Amino acid sequence: MAASLHAQQAAGLLALWHRLSTQHIALGCSCGMSGISVTLEDFERDIADYLWAESERLGQGAVVDFLLAPGPIASQERAIRVILGRLEAGEAENEVADWLLTRMTKTIESYAKLHGPAPDAPLLGGSPAWRSAYRS
Repeated sequence: MAASLHAQQAAGLLALWHRLSTQHIALGCSCGMSGISVTLEDFERDIADYLWAESERLGQGAVVDFLLAPGPIASQERAIRVILGRLEAGEAENEVADWLLTRMTKTIESYAKLHGPAPDAPLLGGSPAWRSAYRS
């Protein structure tokens, strides 16, 4: 995949991530206890940590180096946004961008399918606009 296609894909994922991260998700159980509200942003380090662990496990040294360039994952604020921003800026070699974008696309689109609106749903327009455009 050419660098410009990587940049376009990263930009699209970054826009979707930003949109999804503004939503609150209620987590709870059916036992009557009140749930807690979290945002996707709360999972950024977890996802980045998964990418790091998977790249190490699979011997993807260039990916590991790319992911850790800003510092340890545990200290990276908004890690997914930073990774996608760097990919959009063309900071990664093609093989690194391919490896990361393949996994990040699956992760982010899976989350959107389960919890978010369809990609073409209006960002503004109130809850009826969002509800009417949720994925099936």
